[in-house]
Amino acid sequence: MRKLVGIDIPLSAEFVNTLQDIWSAGDCAFPIDQRLPHKQRDQLVKDFCVQEIISPEGRSVLEKQESTITENDAVLFTTSGSSGTPKGVIHTHDSLRANANIVAQYFGDTSGMHWLACLPPSHVGGFGVISRALLWNCKLTAVPQFDAEQVESLARQGITHTSLVATALGRINSALFENILLGGAKPPPTLPSNVITTYGLTETMGGVVYNRTALTGVEISISADQEILVRGPFLMNRYYQQQLSHPIDNEGWLHTGDLGSLSSDHQLSVTGRRNELIISGGENIWPEVVEAALMNHPDVSDACVVGVDDHEWGQRVVAFIVPTNISATHSLVEWRDFVSESLPRFMAPRQVVIMNSIPRSALGKPQRQALKETLTP
Repeated sequence: MRKLVGIDIPLSAEFVNTLQDIWSAGDCAFPIDQRLPHKQRDQLVKDFCVQEIISPEGRSVLEKQESTITENDAVLFTTSGSSGTPKGVIHTHDSLRANANIVAQYFGDTSGMHWLACLPPSHVGGFGVISRALLWNCKLTAVPQFDAEQVESLARQGITHTSLVATALGRINSALFENILLGGAKPPPTLPSNVITTYGLTETMGGVVYNRTALTGVEISISADQEILVRGPFLMNRYYQQQLSHPIDNEGWLHTGDLGSLSSDHQLSVTGRRNELIISGGENIWPEVVEAALMNHPDVSDACVVGVDDHEWGQRVVAFIVPTNISATHSLVEWRDFVSESLPRFMAPRQVVIMNSIPRSALGKPQRQALKETLTP
């Protein structure tokens, strides 16, 4: 019987060797997020019926649980999306190879590359660095977590490529690398020429659009209601152990839940998540647009915008703001006036909450649902 085997090991050479051992045995790997508290790790193991766990202390066999792992299953990722409820996404060895092939076509000769894996392998962006390097048979260095000083030191020692999120990119000298893949949250407006922005989801095995252009072998379409659809051999196989509707339709299109558009020269623009659109007073408001306006304020170091139910407006715009200087205070009217200088006034926040920090995922995405839950109904 094929097994689902949890890897409860920090990112390292040991992690990579363990992954290869699991695959050699014909089993499916489940990288467990090392930042989760033990109680939450245990719950994920239970929810997804993990049969064995490998930790630095060795291999543990769990209570016998029914497995639906098949011969071709390679890895299980968990993704919470906007609801906060984890979904288990299965990728096969076929989809990993397809991902490696389309990225290799973008870069050309991969044999001389030396990749650094420093993002959590429990996320597709971090795991993809590992799986591609193994399939390309090129050099790979894995470290437990991003550390700016260590990353720069390794680059000076010969590492050529890595994958980062925007927060990490801002902390290093990017010129030390030949190329950096940038994923996760929306990228900053200006980037060095060697930084490649990516668009993708867990269900697409990570980035399939580089610098707004679909990779060779990737099909992108926009539906009548502006949803981004993606098709190709790199797509997920299924959701695991859950009664969830399959996001891939009968024609092979993955319905991403993202809204966007394609220009005449096939450049993709992503507007935002469909379920993050705020409709206030009948007007459509994208959180990212309001966040960008707020970030232009000299007293704002970070911001996140959400929509919450409101009896008068349907939804009201709430801005969570991290100030550059805690002593700098502004009234709601002042915040609204500032946003209204660059956007229609209906987009201006009707409530502002001052925060010490914005909770974000490992890939830098703001955790909007968690922020909503902090508000008093």
